Amino acid sequence: MRKNKLKRNPRLKSGLPPGTLVYTGDRATNPAKIRTVAFDANSAQIADKYHASLKGNTHCLWVDVRGLTDITLIQKIGDDFQIHPLALEDVLNTRQRSKIEEYDTGFFIVLPNIRFDKNSLELTYEQISIFFTKNEVVTFQEDPDDTLEKVVDRIQDGSGRIRKKNADYLVYTVMDTIIDRYFLALEDVEDAILEIEFEIYSEHGYKNCKGKLFTLKHTLNQFRQRTLPLREVVNKLMRTSSPSIEESDTVYLRDVADHIAQVQDQLESFREQLFNLEALYHAEVTNRMNNVMKLLTVISTIFIPLSFVAGVYGMNFEHMPELKWRYGYFIVLGSMFAIMTGMLIYFRKKNWI
Repeated sequence: MRKNKLKRNPRLKSGLPPGTLVYTGDRATNPAKIRTVAFDANSAQIADKYHASLKGNTHCLWVDVRGLTDITLIQKIGDDFQIHPLALEDVLNTRQRSKIEEYDTGFFIVLPNIRFDKNSLELTYEQISIFFTKNEVVTFQEDPDDTLEKVVDRIQDGSGRIRKKNADYLVYTVMDTIIDRYFLALEDVEDAILEIEFEIYSEHGYKNCKGKLFTLKHTLNQFRQRTLPLREVVNKLMRTSSPSIEESDTVYLRDVADHIAQVQDQLESFREQLFNLEALYHAEVTNRMNNVMKLLTVISTIFIPLSFVAGVYGMNFEHMPELKWRYGYFIVLGSMFAIMTGMLIYFRKKNWI
């Protein structure tokens, strides 16, 4: 998964009619990877190619497309599954906010797959689109890496209830898998926050904290913006009266809604921690500056009487006492040293140094 620079080229779609398929992402052009999974309660067939002939001939059919640069292929899959042209357009327009649309032919969901880069403190993400009916699911992943591999393993092993349920439960499983990845990203964010806190208290590390705090605040704002609409997505699935959603499966959707709420709560907590760390950083910088100023003030205070003594005996009057003393120079130096030592002892007793 590549770092997403949050850039797009609006000129690619400028002036084109709605439903025109144009890939607006920044991934390199590579052949799409397709996996077809057909299963029922007793068996599962998994093939690393597109099997359109299985459509309508099995209990549940899942087509997983990884890579969005082959527009012709995506158009064919859209035609085979009667995916609305506007939904296909959103599949290829990879800067969509999380949302759900209900068409006559089925539901269409967009959600992000988010990861956190520990080195740059920025998000890396891809857009994942899901189209489903009562017995069919089509997923579109922006990157070729296999984000949903564990879901396929569960189908293949027959573990749990996934093979006994309809497509809506498979959609729940896909969404739950993606949202669980958010918690992994949040763990990395928490580690980054703790590292910044440690650096603030370190001797020299605090100098690099300002940029890290700014970057991490921006990252958390992006994280929040991309996950906040998911609440409405899940709520709409739970409220729908469509036969594609079994009433018995709403309990699992409530579980997803709870996970989304936990993600939002942790994001708010982390944002508050960052504000506190920012205040701590400024307080630490101010404290260090005060320590420097205090040290300079002590040094200046010590040298004030010494400068006075040196200034007096630096005057060029002809008739001055002690000028003819044989050991006058050493006596003055000793007196100056005694004054400095006495002041240092006094400052130390007052805990000023």
